[in-house]
Parts: sequence; structure tokens; C-alpha cells
Amino acid sequence: MLDKIKSLGKQTAVYGFGSILNKMLGFILIPIYQTHIPIGDFGYLVYFETIILFLSSLLNYGIGPAHQRFFYIEREKNTYGVYLFNNFFGCFILALASILPMLIFSGTVSEVITGSKLQSGNFQITLWIVLIEILYVIPFQYLQYEKKPVQYLLFNVFKLAITFSITIYFVVSLSMGFQGMLLARLIGGLAALLIGVLFIIIPQSKFRIDIESLKQSLRFGFPYVVSTIGYTLFTITDRFMLNWLSTPEELGKYGFGFRIANFINLIFVQTIGLSYFPSIMDNEKKANNIRYYRKMLTYYCFLLAFLILGFLFFYKDILWVVGKQIDYWDGLKVVPVLSLSFMIMGMNYFVGVGLFLNNKTKEYILPSFSAVCVNIIMNLFLIPRYGIMGAAYSVVAAQVIYISFVSILSAKYMKVNFEWGKIMLIYLIGIAIFLATELFPISNLGLSWLLKIILLGIFPIILLKLNFFEQIEIDKLKAGVYKVGQRFKLVK
Repeated sequence: MLDKIKSLGKQTAVYGFGSILNKMLGFILIPIYQTHIPIGDFGYLVYFETIILFLSSLLNYGIGPAHQRFFYIEREKNTYGVYLFNNFFGCFILALASILPMLIFSGTVSEVITGSKLQSGNFQITLWIVLIEILYVIPFQYLQYEKKPVQYLLFNVFKLAITFSITIYFVVSLSMGFQGMLLARLIGGLAALLIGVLFIIIPQSKFRIDIESLKQSLRFGFPYVVSTIGYTLFTITDRFMLNWLSTPEELGKYGFGFRIANFINLIFVQTIGLSYFPSIMDNEKKANNIRYYRKMLTYYCFLLAFLILGFLFFYKDILWVVGKQIDYWDGLKVVPVLSLSFMIMGMNYFVGVGLFLNNKTKEYILPSFSAVCVNIIMNLFLIPRYGIMGAAYSVVAAQVIYISFVSILSAKYMKVNFEWGKIMLIYLIGIAIFLATELFPISNLGLSWLLKIILLGIFPIILLKLNFFEQIEIDKLKAGVYKVGQRFKLVK
């Protein structure tokens, strides 16, 4: 068990470093947001990014998730080259056919979606970004499932370098505002896609038309798309409804806070998910796989709680060095709540294992649309009263509803018996420690950091005293610490 987790951890570290590099772009660009993009325009950028997220989830027609599910199966059948060719180019044709009508009538569609024909040019750029980002998912997945984390990392570095340099040129040198950021994202994605096609898709493909390969993916993916529509709707409802019930400035503040909290999602949550998904299939027919699935959720919650606490303790001090513009800084009050929502969201990788392995993707539809309804209703009541904090609270409530439904439905197909008591303990203790630092702040920076470091160290000790860890886990941890001590000659 622990050997599996150790192997998974090594891959996660590399994938995580790739994600960190990409998120460093967002961190480095914070001063540029604050000096070159007014908060209202930043609100428009957030809105277009939300459209990209929704359309990317919708217009891949479930081919991306199907490629994940059938990767090893097609490998074993020695038909992966044909499968890859038909899925990649089938995805290209379907996505392009869906986007072209919106491009032709971009003025009208833009007015309906954004409320202004003046944004039609930015809407067109957004549509091309959607097409590009749908397509480069499959090359990234190939590297992930072939367990080539170094190549995956280099892929990310290349994309980051292109996007960063062009962003600086467009926004700072040419003063193109948020449109320059959209164009830089498009060009960076196109460069990554070209590399993926030249070095992965073409060499690995067998150029033979096989409609059944594409049909297999569409049959698996279509229910997934329907549920993804619901899931994506509830993850973006906060920003759509803020745009509707509030102002672009408030949306910009919320978007900035969301972007900072999203560090948790992109660096930790999605990275763990990237590493964990292949191991779900890899352990499907192995002995003791139920225990593996059960313990992975517990370890995920413990690790994320520790990482989020560390992030929340120190992120403001780090951001202060980068820059503080009051309109943007006001959005940081949503960061703790949104960080919690991302942690809950990441549980989806683990609790739905029964649905994923049994190809029951249609079962995600009820949880997704239930969460959408909860999110919309709560936003209607909370945004007018609490503003951006109301939107953040609604997201957390919707995530809890979604994860609860998925857990119940997944248990019908696979009884994993997750350790919910331990998981609740993690949440309660983590929240209590964070609130203690918020309710009793220390003005001296040095003393504040010292106390927070101590509290971080106390967190696992409290869990240890409450019998959170099993004896075998404690013994393995002691052995690991002893081995590290020997390596650095700290112990004999």
C-alpha cells in the first residue's frame, strides 16, 4: 500500500512542479493586472475565462474522459494507434463544427452572453482558445498515462515561456489590456498543441479511419458531457450571477480572489488528480484495491488540509511584496472560503471511483444539476446581502451537495466505506486552527509567522493523539524518518 503511495507521490511531485510553473505565470503577472488592467476590465477577463471553462467542458463531447478510461484497454488490445487517431481528429472535427456557427454570428452571440457587441472580437479569440485547449488535452493525457512526468513538465515549461513572453509584450509594450492576455493564452496554447501533434499524435497514430473507435468514446463520453455541463455550470454560476446581480468591479474583485485561491486547485488538487486517475485503473483488478481507494481519500484530505493551512497563513504576506492595489486586495476576503471549496471539490476524484470503473457516467447527472440548483438559489439570496462572500458561501454549499450525492451513488456499484469520521475530524481541526489565527491576530510579523509554523506542526500531532493514524502507518512513518536521518547522518 505505502509503496504504491510512494510511487504515486513521486509522479505527483513532478506534475505538481509543472503546475507550479504555470501558476507562477499568474503570480508574476499580478503587478501587471494591478497597473495595466482596471478592476472592471479584469472582471471581463474573468467572465471570458469562465466561458472558456464551460465551452471546453461541453465541446470535447466526452472524448477526453473516454481517452482516459480506454487508454490501457486499447494498449492491451494493441489498437491504441487507431484509437488515438480517430479520437483526436474526431474531436477536432466535432469541436470545430460546433464553434464555427458562433464565430460567424459572434456579434449577436457576444451581445447575448456579455451584453455588448463591443466584446465580439474578444469573444472570437475566446472561441479559438476553446478549440485549441480542447485539442491539447489528449497529448497531455498521453504523457500522463505513459508515466512520462519529465516530458509532461517540459511541455508545461514550453507553454509557460511562450505565454509569459507574449503577455508581457502585448499588455505592457502594446497596452492591449485584457485582450492581450487572451491573445497570449491563444498563442501559447497553439504552440503547445503544435508540439503535441508533431511529437505525440503523429508518431503514435495509425492513420486508419475506424468510426467504431470514435463511437466507443462518444457512448462513454456523452453521459459524462451531460453531467459535466451541470458540474461546470455550478462551478461557474458564482461568476455569472455576480455579473448579473452585481457590477464588473465586484466581479473583478471576486475573480482576483478566485484566481489566488485557484493556486490550491491547480497546484495541489488537479495535480493529485492527474497522478491518481491512472492508478485507479492500474489497481482495478489488484488485491486489496478497496483499501487503496479508501485510504487515498483520507490521505488526500489530510495532505490538502495541511497545505491549505500553510497557504492561508502566509499568502497575504507574499502578495504584499508583489503589490497591493486596494480594488484587487478587497477580493482576497473570499480566498479562505474558496480554498475550502477546492479541497471539497477534489474529493470528487476519489469518491466516484465506483461510477468511473463501472462506466456509470450518467449517474453524475443528478449530483451535477442538484448542485446547480442549490448554487443558483443560494446566490439569489446571498449575493444581494453579502456580495462576493455570498457567492463564495454558495460554492461551498454546492460542492458539499455534489460530493454527497456522488458518494451515495458510487456506493451502489462499489462499497469502499470511506473513513468519513476521520475526514470530518480533519476538516473540523483545520478550520478551528485557521479561525484561531483570524480571531486572535498578532501584529508582529515575526511572532505571527512563528506561531503559525507551530500551529502547522501541531495539526498532525492533534490527529495523532486522536487516533487518526493506524499503527502500521505510524511504524512506516518512523522508519521513513529514521532512513532520512541515516542518509544525512543525523542518526546512527
